[in-house]
Amino acid sequence: MSTQFPLLLDEGVKEKRLQSTSFIDTHDMTDIHARMIEKVLAPVTIMDDGPTCNRSVLSCHWGGQVVDTCCSPKYGLVVLALQWVPGYGPDDEFTIHGLWPDTCSGGRAPSRGCDRSRSSGQVGNILKRINPDLHQQMKTFWPSYKGDDNWFWSHEWTKHGTCVSTLRPVCYGDSYRKFEDLEEYFKQVLYLREDYDIYGALNLAGIFPGNWYNSESMRDALQQFFGSKIMLNCNRDGQLSEVMLYFYVSGRDRYQITNALGKGSCRGAVWYPKKS
Repeated sequence: MSTQFPLLLDEGVKEKRLQSTSFIDTHDMTDIHARMIEKVLAPVTIMDDGPTCNRSVLSCHWGGQVVDTCCSPKYGLVVLALQWVPGYGPDDEFTIHGLWPDTCSGGRAPSRGCDRSRSSGQVGNILKRINPDLHQQMKTFWPSYKGDDNWFWSHEWTKHGTCVSTLRPVCYGDSYRKFEDLEEYFKQVLYLREDYDIYGALNLAGIFPGNWYNSESMRDALQQFFGSKIMLNCNRDGQLSEVMLYFYVSGRDRYQITNALGKGSCRGAVWYPKKS
């Protein structure tokens, strides 16, 4: 094996059509970025009778002012962790590990979550009952490689979802319905996974599963596409396993990507395996 690992280009392989992402329908990079920014900054929900929020406030940039944590997340540096696990999820999609609200310096929120009264071990059953379509999307894009989706989702909600301060029931005012906060958390994670299409970004840079690549070349390709540094994690064998994107939040629910706090564990040559 050569000591150099340049991007492997195969002119006979067409660029992937990003079927699940409505913001990309052209190979023009300027248009891609414009569409991505327009959609990512669109709010997911708007509170009807909760507190009135200044949507321009950026999390972790409060400058000493007192900010309503219904309007700006208390744990304001948010990490979207995406997995690449052979045998799980679509062959051309990264799947979800979780969305983790962290402190503004990169520290973790409480390991047992932030609100035991909203902890649940039945997230799968709840979502299947209140939103079957969302439940089905999660089975596709958020599978547990340990084989227990309900446990996985319940763990992510209890540990991380309950720490999203803007999703507390009080933040919805009198219009809150039971499990609305839980449903919105998982919707937001799926929304971000769709918009930040790692597979598509790598594909457009000529990086395809089934080859070795230089880790810095992969990071550079993602940074060029998304405009921020992305963290890449590999297992002990140098196989790509996880991609982590960092965000601040403008107002309650407008996610703005920022530089990752580190490069991750991938070094030198990275094996990007096919899923099947």
